Amino acid sequence: MKKEILIFWLAALALAFGLSALLFHYAALAPGALAKARTPQPMESMPDVNLGNAYGTVSVTDLIGYYIEHPPAPKGTTAADDGEHRFGGC
Repeated sequence: MKKEILIFWLAALALAFGLSALLFHYAALAPGALAKARTPQPMESMPDVNLGNAYGTVSVTDLIGYYIEHPPAPKGTTAADDGEHRFGGC
């Protein structure tokens, strides 16, 4: 009984590792994309962010500026619901 269980688990592990090795090619990033991901990008070059119908499209520079001017509330405090749309606790 123990021998069959050991053979089953070894076969299952070999199959999982074999499939992982074969399919890694499809999951790996291209070298150019990986190099770009490792290089910091200035926020001015980032595309605008769509925040939905309530806010529309906003530049990253405006989002950072808003965050600096309106930091999130400390944990344990809640803002009063005044009927305005708010995001991120700002």
